Amino acid sequence: MRVATARTNHFDGLYLLAGALFVLALSGFGCRDSAPDDVIVEEETTAALVFVKTKGEESLNRSWAEGNLYKLSPISPEGVVTPITNFVGAAISDPCVSFDGKKILFSMRPPGGGNRNIYEINANGTGLRQVTSGGGHDFDPLYLPDGRILFTSSRARHMDEYNHAPAENMYVCDADGSNLTQVSFNMSDDFDPTLDADGHLVYTRWEHFGTVNRFPLFVANPDGTAPFHKYGPHNRNFFHPQSTPDGRLIAIESTMIEEDAGPIAVLKLEEGPADPAGGNTDLHWNVLTPNVNTDGEPWPYGAFKYPFPLGGNTYVASYTLPAALEEDADYGLYTFTLNQVGGGTPGDPATISIDDLTFLYNDPDWNEYDAQLLMPHAKPPVIPSTVDLNRTDGVILANTVFNRALTDGQEVPIEGATGDDAIDTLAVVVGIPTVQGEMDDFSANEFEKRALLGFAPVQPDGSFRIRVPANTPISWATLDGLNRGFVVKRTWMYVRPGEEITKCAGCHQDRQLNQTFNPNPNPVAATLPPTDLNVPPSSYRFINYRDHIGPVVTAKCVSCHQPTYTTDVPPDTIAAAGELDLTDVMEEAMEGGMFPRAYINLSGESEMGPRNVTVPAFPRRSPLIDYILGVGEGSGNVHASYLNASEKEMFNLWVLLGAQYR
Repeated sequence: MRVATARTNHFDGLYLLAGALFVLALSGFGCRDSAPDDVIVEEETTAALVFVKTKGEESLNRSWAEGNLYKLSPISPEGVVTPITNFVGAAISDPCVSFDGKKILFSMRPPGGGNRNIYEINANGTGLRQVTSGGGHDFDPLYLPDGRILFTSSRARHMDEYNHAPAENMYVCDADGSNLTQVSFNMSDDFDPTLDADGHLVYTRWEHFGTVNRFPLFVANPDGTAPFHKYGPHNRNFFHPQSTPDGRLIAIESTMIEEDAGPIAVLKLEEGPADPAGGNTDLHWNVLTPNVNTDGEPWPYGAFKYPFPLGGNTYVASYTLPAALEEDADYGLYTFTLNQVGGGTPGDPATISIDDLTFLYNDPDWNEYDAQLLMPHAKPPVIPSTVDLNRTDGVILANTVFNRALTDGQEVPIEGATGDDAIDTLAVVVGIPTVQGEMDDFSANEFEKRALLGFAPVQPDGSFRIRVPANTPISWATLDGLNRGFVVKRTWMYVRPGEEITKCAGCHQDRQLNQTFNPNPNPVAATLPPTDLNVPPSSYRFINYRDHIGPVVTAKCVSCHQPTYTTDVPPDTIAAAGELDLTDVMEEAMEGGMFPRAYINLSGESEMGPRNVTVPAFPRRSPLIDYILGVGEGSGNVHASYLNASEKEMFNLWVLLGAQYR
């Protein structure tokens, strides 16, 4: 790194770099100190930035604080800052500049308004118009190369699977807001979309499937077809992705849920999607600001948000100096450049670092976010839509279920296995979103509502092909010889109308950039008609404790599985059989809500009782199912004789579907 000397700028401020800290005192703008080991430089430029000034600390589109759009021209600490919008009391975020550099899309809740919608304004502050209206809240607008607009919205009124806040999925509309169509169907949020050089969407996807809770990057076509994991291991989240001129991605790294601040990272796509990266994270991505922590406040070395390429090798980002709490954070704008050592090929891996970090602009009374380059930029090619609106279904072909790794803790099915380990059936599951206003008392564990769509055969080579309802969250599980879930796909997929997905070559398979390793290129299932599971919601099979499992427990289980008392004085308590109390006394579950004690003790909430007998979604790992089927831990036990075949299947599927209460 170069060493900077003290200098005086237009604001009559003094910049002092001493070791790992510098003091930044700006006349009229307050004082900032304890910055990381930055290098202060000046570069002349005539380009301009548009950015958001807001009073509040923003996280994942959850800020409703007052703000406006501003322009900095030129991009220099001596540049002039002027307002583009002049609202009082409006909440504004997510600017996006048109390809010709003349217009700006943004999200706004106007003063006194209820919904956030998408607006457009000329770069000089004239010509304000409203693009979308009504619905829920609209965020993240993006100009598409075919003239349409993509944005994220909670207008479906679905709640995310974690904290039941309004979930945002992606929508497209014409430039005037007409022909509005939902194009992504996650059970939680899809947000921060951007375009890569080929015209694909790259976005952060909230994956919350029971105990899985992460934010990888996904890729899809603008019409929502071909959604696929792009980048991200199980132990890292990436926010605010942007394509770099060299074809990589730059993003914010985090280990937190709903915390999109942290260090800046460059994702080296030439080394594969880091799914998972194992222990060699430097191979797959380089953290450019390693002193910045990934685990949320406090921020002893500050934190970054919204990296954005300015062209060539220069970038801008929002950065706050050290802050103990989120409310202490004060984000300003900084620029930086990158330095690469190594050719960036698998044989000559690249190591990327920051060459300099330059203070650009800060008003200590406001946060400056989401700076975008305000000038013309290249339009990627149009990817034509393949959606067939005359269809209500789509098809998924999986080449093999045997190509997977141990990286997520699940078993690896073996091709040709027999007996209990044989894999010849697939259970297909559909996600049921919680809607706004609905009580969330449907579970005492981390799994949310889902139903059984049906079953499909798995061919001897591990392939399967299924026809499923379009625009619907779908998952599945391979079943063993006892119809217990063997491997559960813990992510939600969907197909658009008329789409056929054919690139599934296994779970956690080896992948490189634009390349998929396919151990079974000629799957048997591809030669057969798909199993037709395109059934209406009225045909979904729901299994819950309240209506299905509870009555069986009351009739056949509770007589033994309840505590009893002697007549001694004082009385002694004899624990329920197997220390499993299945009485219907109402108790509060760890996840909240009042449920019968029997349900809590069977729901998989291990902290609620002396013994956990259920692993939701995994009947093969659940002692409850062992005892019901008389296998494994339950071998030789009498429990298998208490239930008939239909009841055994029902218990098995109830656990597979997440052990829901209602």
